[in-house]
Amino acid sequence: MFDFTGKYAVVTGGSQGIGEAIVRCLMADGAAGVAVLDMADVPYTGELDPSGGRLFALKCNVAHREGARAAIQQVYEKFGRIDFMINNAGIARDAMFHKMSDDNWDSVVGVDLNGAYHCTREVINPMREQEYGRIIFISSIAVYGAVGQSNYAAAKGGLYAMTKTLAREERRKNITVNCIVPGGIETAMTANLPKGGDGPGLGKPEQVASLICYLCTDEAAYINGACIDINGGVH
Repeated sequence: MFDFTGKYAVVTGGSQGIGEAIVRCLMADGAAGVAVLDMADVPYTGELDPSGGRLFALKCNVAHREGARAAIQQVYEKFGRIDFMINNAGIARDAMFHKMSDDNWDSVVGVDLNGAYHCTREVINPMREQEYGRIIFISSIAVYGAVGQSNYAAAKGGLYAMTKTLAREERRKNITVNCIVPGGIETAMTANLPKGGDGPGLGKPEQVASLICYLCTDEAAYINGACIDINGGVH
């Protein structure tokens, strides 16, 4: 559908769910290289890249600044450049605010917000130098309020706000910064949600991935600083 010839991408949290769908989309549309940063093993590398030249899987906890820095440096050493930085890594540790533990707050903010900062901080100056880049943050419908998810909502809301600011800062360098705000998507994180009702149901990871990949194209260059809902009309 898209043409990513000569383009190199980093996808965090790409071992499954939305992240895996993003990687599959990028690979299918000809990306020269895709690096997957995840704490878990990436099970599909042999399937998508039998020769081992295009798909680069790295164990990385993006919440750790030095680990993220080292991983991004390895990507630069392998690919030479990064065109797309897709910050997808996220975790949830739900609890009502009055019962929220410090560990649950810190771990969610550490991965979901700080992790996106750590990775984006490592690519922003090289993107400025090459005067090209696509940065995408994956937020959540939780930014509109989600009972039992004050930590998750705060972290995802931070991504929403960071998108608006970074897009203004980098627009003269041909770097776009956008944010996707998904609703319920069929992933491991939503596996225990109740089914049924008269709502739109759960979306597919591939539906989110297609939108993200479009935002990486030259055709989408005028979309900048956008926070795009993809939730079946829930909000």
